[in-house]
Amino acid sequence: MNKNNIINFLNLTIMLIVVVSFIIVICTFNNAETKFLIKDTLPNGNGRSAKIIILAGQSNASGCSRDDYLKLNVSKEKYQEYDKGYDNVFINYFCSANNISSEFVKCKNDQGEINGFFGPELGLAEKLNQMYPDQLFFIIKYAWGGTNLFEQWLSPSSFGKTGVLYTQFINYTNNSIKYLISKNYKINIEGLCWMQGESDSFSVDNATDYAQNLVNFIEDNRKRLDKYSSNDGIAFIDAYIADNPMYWVYCDLINESKQEVSSLSELNIVIDTNSYGLTCSNEPEENVDMAHYDSMSEIKLGHLFAEYISKYFDV
Repeated sequence: MNKNNIINFLNLTIMLIVVVSFIIVICTFNNAETKFLIKDTLPNGNGRSAKIIILAGQSNASGCSRDDYLKLNVSKEKYQEYDKGYDNVFINYFCSANNISSEFVKCKNDQGEINGFFGPELGLAEKLNQMYPDQLFFIIKYAWGGTNLFEQWLSPSSFGKTGVLYTQFINYTNNSIKYLISKNYKINIEGLCWMQGESDSFSVDNATDYAQNLVNFIEDNRKRLDKYSSNDGIAFIDAYIADNPMYWVYCDLINESKQEVSSLSELNIVIDTNSYGLTCSNEPEENVDMAHYDSMSEIKLGHLFAEYISKYFDV
């Protein structure tokens, strides 16, 4: 198999995985009481303080950026750092039922949609480690490729049936937090980083409803997780979807909605990823995946999440 065929095969594989994951959402995860078991692998925290950051959304949150391109784009030393992981940043991750940690492990590469892929958690961990090397962080990541806010992530305050992913997400987050408390860590949720909206951009109705659905999603999350929040409350760090109407038909409506929601509270922030130059147009070179961020743009997204959420850290 030549290089072009290999690249085409990899791209087809990731697209099929996203489709299959979408089917699993519909057909399999209908039990809202699913329990997410966590292996007991962390040492006793002995009362040590730790900051929790929640990461959620669809495929660009789950992580469809390729590790092999990351390796090409950074120095050998930097890649070794990514491969080793960060001693003060741990993650429990659930990526579309394809890649699941079932325990808190050091945040590193290969924690994306499938092995060989990564998401914004990697840049997030890198930047947190640089900014706060003496502080402890736990990332709770629940993301599912190809999913929408208008149905699957729909929260209880919105009109309609509460989305199965929303319920699973809350269960997963609560179980992760309860485990950390049981290990004697003194935890505070600092914020929720949200990378989603592409699947709501295919319909003008869903794109128009996105703002209100997002407002309800944020409020419902804060209500359910408030008892674990930091002194200032739970920040919501959102991000624009790519400005690519060939893929995301009503991307302008989605991003306008995100901007509108960010203006409603000082705890709401939206990152204009397009102004920061994040791209989906370079990798793989022979058959570009326009739906997902290039490797260095995914790293940058993580950096931006860290920089913006750190504004809300308690001193």
